[in-house]
Amino acid sequence: MGEWSPAQPDIALPIQLAFWQFQSDQRFAMPNRFPLDPKLPKTFDATANDARSKAQLDQWWDRPYGVTLPDGRIEVRCLNGGAWDRSTHLGIADDYDAACALAEAKQAKWLKFRERPCVQFDADQVLVVRQAQRPDEAPQQLATFATADAATDYLRVNFPDA
Repeated sequence: MGEWSPAQPDIALPIQLAFWQFQSDQRFAMPNRFPLDPKLPKTFDATANDARSKAQLDQWWDRPYGVTLPDGRIEVRCLNGGAWDRSTHLGIADDYDAACALAEAKQAKWLKFRERPCVQFDADQVLVVRQAQRPDEAPQQLATFATADAATDYLRVNFPDA
């Protein structure tokens, strides 16, 4: 099959238009959707994060969900480490679309904070560390320095938004 030419049936134009429409629609895409009123274990909000099973962490870690309140509003929650023993309250929204937008914004802000490297002082060195991102993971040591000033310079150069 060769290149398209005007003599061939015109199927390329509808495909190009559909692709353009798809790209245009992406600017107005709805926020990520999440489960509403999911069935959670009875002790879900009374369990230390480090006591949760890998299966539960895989299913719920960093995945917002909504709980419908008696007045119809939606409480948005997420098991993300914002609390050590329960899911984190992200906020309350008037409807599902607003709840999804709230979840997306609040979770993005939390992840930016949680992923930010920090400085830890050891006996004879200064460590730059990224805290564990899940209870079943270890912190990541990014660099080691002799002084706090050197660690600060490293952060300033490599993580200017931190």
